[in-house]
Amino acid sequence: MKKILLLTFLIIFVLNSNGQRRMRIASVDMEYILEKMPEYQSAIKELDARAERWKNTIERKEKEIKELKLKLEQEKVLLTKELLQEKQEEIAFKEKELLKYQLAKFGPEGDYILQKEHLVTPVQDRVFNAVAKLLQSAKYDIVFDKSNDQLGLVYTSPKLDISDKVLKIINKDRSKEEREKNAEKRKKKKKEQLNAAAKARKELAEKRKKEREAKRKAALEARLKQREEKKQETQKISNTKQTVKDQKNNSNIKSSDSIPQKANADYGTKLTPEQLKAFEQQKETLSKEELAKKRKKEREARRQKILEERRKKKEKKKEEENQETK
Repeated sequence: MKKILLLTFLIIFVLNSNGQRRMRIASVDMEYILEKMPEYQSAIKELDARAERWKNTIERKEKEIKELKLKLEQEKVLLTKELLQEKQEEIAFKEKELLKYQLAKFGPEGDYILQKEHLVTPVQDRVFNAVAKLLQSAKYDIVFDKSNDQLGLVYTSPKLDISDKVLKIINKDRSKEEREKNAEKRKKKKKEQLNAAAKARKELAEKRKKEREAKRKAALEARLKQREEKKQETQKISNTKQTVKDQKNNSNIKSSDSIPQKANADYGTKLTPEQLKAFEQQKETLSKEELAKKRKKEREARRQKILEERRKKKEKKKEEENQETK
């Protein structure tokens, strides 16, 4: 009765405040709107699933207590007073725990009410925001919720119902949010793809760099090996040449040493004792330094001869090439 009086007073107040202006009144059916919203149905479905699990737990506990009571009734005559009292206290404790669980889940401040508010409040806020937008654009003076029985409304004209308009605004806002969400997802996906592509390019560049480095290292090692082999080959040729030179020098020394021996041999038959003595004295005066100079001169002569032969071969080869060209 108080709510009806309050509603009547509100209407009179709006009429007086607007003067002669025509008052605009509308009604919405919150239950109808919520039933048309998928997010509300999903929230209620999730809440009902939780409530069903809680109910199953309560039923299981009730069944357990009932079985304990039945068993106690059957064994009552066989139990001592102390044991009977202990069993009764156990059942009373389980009943107390069950009642506490029921209040915690389905009481006035239980999980069902709290989670319902938590799940449904965002959906209701969306509806209220849509109604507020509609009120702002259509400039309604009073909007009733005809699904609320506490207002005491007996009848409202279907012409006053703006529930479908509210749903239209809600769907429009939802579509906008989905587009923004999809755009954000696409942006995020594109960013991830760009990051993946950049990462792939970086990995490919590092791989190619490593391959180039490995090739460069292998080529460097091959050149060093080839250079070392060439060096060894050159050293081997040089050693061979030196051996040949030493052999020639030794043979020259032997031949030079054999001359006095031959002269000495011939001297026994051709030279007088005085000449032989003079020759021996001359041989002793021949110093090692002069012998070294002599050997150096012979080597230089042989080198000049080899160079001359090479020069002649080159000139001959060049002349042959020129003739072939002509």
